[in-house]
Amino acid sequence: MDEVMKKAEELAQAILASDLYNRMRDLEEEVQADPEAAGALQDMVEKRKRVEDLLSSRNMDRDALKEASREMQDAEKAMNANGKIQTLKAARKAFSAMMNDVNRVLRMVITGEVEENDFSAAGCSGDCSGCSGCS
Repeated sequence: MDEVMKKAEELAQAILASDLYNRMRDLEEEVQADPEAAGALQDMVEKRKRVEDLLSSRNMDRDALKEASREMQDAEKAMNANGKIQTLKAARKAFSAMMNDVNRVLRMVITGEVEENDFSAAGCSGDCSGCSGCS
């Protein structure tokens, strides 16, 4: 068990040292430091909270919900139009893809099974015998 936990910690450290993780963290800091980007994110969070509050209300006001939903959509459009946020979303997507690949490799090694299409995006058949390694 100690060896398994040691290897898990080594994997976690490798993930933390990865270019994808570090790029994502740097971009998160940039977004938070940029008043326009941070404001767009905060506005979206506030609008989403308003919609959630209305949805959980016992006596939901449908007109208020419709207006709050429209405001949330507008805030989401403004947020998504921000270049720094777009770059951060792309970095998060790349990091998430890496983590999915890590989980697929673990699942394949542990169970011997590969879900269909698990490796197709990377051009991988799942048979590592002729492989030079995952990118």
